[in-house]
Amino acid sequence: MVVLDDATCPVGFVHNLQHFFAQESCGWCTPCREGLPWIEKILLRIENGTGQLSDLDLLELHTKMLGPGNTFCALAPGAMEPLQSALKYFKEDFIQHIVQGRCPWHETHHSTQQDRRQMIIE
Repeated sequence: MVVLDDATCPVGFVHNLQHFFAQESCGWCTPCREGLPWIEKILLRIENGTGQLSDLDLLELHTKMLGPGNTFCALAPGAMEPLQSALKYFKEDFIQHIVQGRCPWHETHHSTQQDRRQMIIE
């Protein structure tokens, strides 16, 4: 189980995890070698605000294609679990990134930090 605080963007968090898994792939099987970097690129587009709603369908498709029984080892299926959970429990955050064309968490987190600094100064 992973617990995120209220200042952590779930999309950015999952992107960071997928980046790690893409880097750790040995490259032996095609789903892992090609699929994990592609997932990372899709998540980066969403995080940067250039994603499309159809990207969510692609991500969901990949969670099945890279799931158990489709790869040589357990790296890709293990990488799909946090992505699958994020799409299930934080889908609205993915949609906000796409619709707003930016990460809504960066502004919220920045505002929260400014509010805390202001309270300290006063």
